[in-house]
Amino acid sequence: MTRVLVVDDEPQITRAISLNLRARQYDVTVAADGSEALRRAGDWHPDVVILDLGLPDLDGLDVIHGLRGWSQVPIIVLSGRIGAEDKITALDAGADDYVTKPFGVDELLARIRAVSRRTGSSKLSPTVQIGDHLVDLAAKTVIPTSISRPPSGA
Repeated sequence: MTRVLVVDDEPQITRAISLNLRARQYDVTVAADGSEALRRAGDWHPDVVILDLGLPDLDGLDVIHGLRGWSQVPIIVLSGRIGAEDKITALDAGADDYVTKPFGVDELLARIRAVSRRTGSSKLSPTVQIGDHLVDLAAKTVIPTSISRPPSGA
């Protein structure tokens, strides 16, 4: 089941999107601000993020930068900002797609399917190599990459 994080401070938007996605067998969670979105993304590991740019605590661009610091999760911006410069800025920041409000649910669903196809269904865990250790950020584990072996003939 595809996991979708919906980030918007307008309850009627999050409710409409959530109902439509759940009716189509998506697993959905909602965040009303940028800080909550980053926490939920880190804990829940969504397959797709639908993100409004106008959030009460952080600008959506800051959320994109925060997510891109550790994740390649597809991000679909859903915003009332309709200017070309806003779209370009969001896409250059790391968003994968941009939909303007008001929007059609069928179009949003098609865009979710499109980014899901492009990213594939395999969920790779974000990892960072630090010295002789591999840090799995999703599993919150550290794995040594070099294991001491006894000298041959011992």
